[in-house]
Amino acid sequence: FEGVFSHCSGLMQKQKALESRNFELERRLVEMHTKTNNTNDPMTEAHIKSLDHQVKQKDEELQGLYKKQALNVQKMLQLSEKAQACAVSVEKKDMEIKRLLEQQSSGQSKVAEAGRLKVKYEGENQVLHSEIESLRRHVDEAHTKLKNLGKENQVLIERILQMKNQQADQMNQMNEMYEKALTLAQQNAAEAMNNEKYGSLPDKTGILDKMAWQRHFNVQLPVRNTRAIRCHKGQASALAFDKSGKIVASCGTDSLVRLYDVKNGNLLDTLSGHTKAVLDIDFSQDEKMLIAAGNDSRAIIWNSQTRRQILTLTGHTSKICACSFALDSKRVYTGSHDRTIRIWDIASGGCRKKIQCGSAVNYLSVCAGGNIVGTAHLDASVRLWSARDGEQVSSWTDIHTRQATSVEFSNDGIYAVTNSRDNTLRLIDIRTYNVINTFQDQTGGYRNSHNWNNATFSPDGKYVVAGSTESELFFWDVKTGALEKRLKSEDEAIRKTSANTTCVKWSPNGKAVASCDNAGYLLFWAP
Repeated sequence: FEGVFSHCSGLMQKQKALESRNFELERRLVEMHTKTNNTNDPMTEAHIKSLDHQVKQKDEELQGLYKKQALNVQKMLQLSEKAQACAVSVEKKDMEIKRLLEQQSSGQSKVAEAGRLKVKYEGENQVLHSEIESLRRHVDEAHTKLKNLGKENQVLIERILQMKNQQADQMNQMNEMYEKALTLAQQNAAEAMNNEKYGSLPDKTGILDKMAWQRHFNVQLPVRNTRAIRCHKGQASALAFDKSGKIVASCGTDSLVRLYDVKNGNLLDTLSGHTKAVLDIDFSQDEKMLIAAGNDSRAIIWNSQTRRQILTLTGHTSKICACSFALDSKRVYTGSHDRTIRIWDIASGGCRKKIQCGSAVNYLSVCAGGNIVGTAHLDASVRLWSARDGEQVSSWTDIHTRQATSVEFSNDGIYAVTNSRDNTLRLIDIRTYNVINTFQDQTGGYRNSHNWNNATFSPDGKYVVAGSTESELFFWDVKTGALEKRLKSEDEAIRKTSANTTCVKWSPNGKAVASCDNAGYLLFWAP
C-alpha cells in the first residue's frame, strides 16, 4: 500500500499548493479590481480577465483534485477493510502455526518417550527371552525326569499288581471260608426261625428266604387316614419307625426331632441340637440310637432310650440330606449335597471313608443284607456302593429323566425301588441289576414334588407306596405293576392345606403306614 499512500500524499500537497495559488490569484484579482475601478486602464482589465480565466482553470483543477481525492479515500477505505481482513486471516494463520508448533513439540516428546519405552521394552524382552530359554531347559529336564519316573512307576505298578494278585488269592481263600461259614449260619438261622414258627419279627439279615419272610406277615393295604398331628412348624421332612413299630420319629425345618407313640399319637419327647432344618432321620438296628442330619451340615446321634445326645458328626461342607445306620449299629452312612458319602465309626466318631460320588445325594438307604448302600442323586442317577469298602457296585444314569429322590430295598434284599421328580418309580432286581418294572399313574395324578420324597416297600415286599401332592398316597402291586389304591385324607385340616407329601414309611410290623408333608403334619393310615 506504500504507492497508494505516496500518491495520496502528493495529491494533498498539490491540493494545498493549488489552494495557496488560487488564494493568491483571488487576492491579486481583488487588488486588480480595486485598481481598475480607480484607473479604468484597458490593459489592466485584460490582465484581470486573464487572471479570472486562470482562476477558473485552477478551480476546475481543484475540483478534479477533490474528485480524485474522494476516489482515493474510497480506495483507501476499501484497502483498509481488506487490510483488516488480511490482518484477521494472518492472526488465524499465526494461531494455527502456533498450534501446529505445539503439536509438533508434543509429537516430538511422544516420539522421544516412545523411543525411551522401546529401549526399555527391548531390554525387558531380552530378559524374558533369557528366562524363556532357561524355562525351556528346565522343561526339557522335567520331561526327562518324567520319563524316568514313568519307567519307575511302571516297575512299581507291576510290583503292585503282583501284590494285588497275591492279595486276591488270599481274599479268594478267605471268601471261600466266609461262604462256607455264611451257608452254615443261614441253615442254622432258618432252622431256628422255623422252629419258632416266626414268633417274633425277623431282623434285616438277608438270611431268610423270600417265601418264609412273606409268610411271617399278613399285610393289608390301609383304607383311611386315622389320625393327623401337627408335628412341626413349617415342613416335616422325614419319618422313621423304630424296629418294634411302636414309636415313630419325625424331623422338620424347625430344627427339631419329635417322637410319637404310634398307638395313640401322643408326643413322647422332643430332641434338639440342630441349628437349621433337619432333613433325615433313622433308628439303629439295636434300637439304642437315633440319628438326624440336616442343613447345618451335621449329623447328631442320640441315645434313643435316655434321649441324650451322644455324638455329633462334622465334616460335610454342604447340607446332609440322607443318613442311615449300618446293620451292625457300629457305623453310620451320610450323604450330602457336597457330592460325597461318608462312612463314620460310631465308637470313635471319626470318618472312616469319604466317597466322591459325582453328584449331590438326595437319599441313602442300606440293603436288607447290610452289604450294599443305595443312593439317589440330583443328576437323576441311582448308584449302589459296597457297604464294606465304599467301592461302587453298580449305577443307573438313564432310568429317570429328572433327579432321583429315593432308593429303598425290600426286606428280602432282592429288589430296590427308586423314585424321581419325573413322577415314575422303577423296580430293580438286585441280583441282576436290571430294571424289571415301572410304577406310574397313567392318569397323571401322581406327582413327586420334593427332592427327597421316597417310595418304600411293604414289609412283605408285595406293595410299594409313595406320597404325592395334597398328601395323597399311591399303592402299586410289585408283581403286576398295577396301581392298587389311591388314598386321600378326610381330615378337614389336611384338605385345607393342600400340602405335598415329603416322606412315607410302612411300620416294620406291617400294621400301619405313616406319612408327613410340607405343611408340618404327621398322618397315620390303617386298614
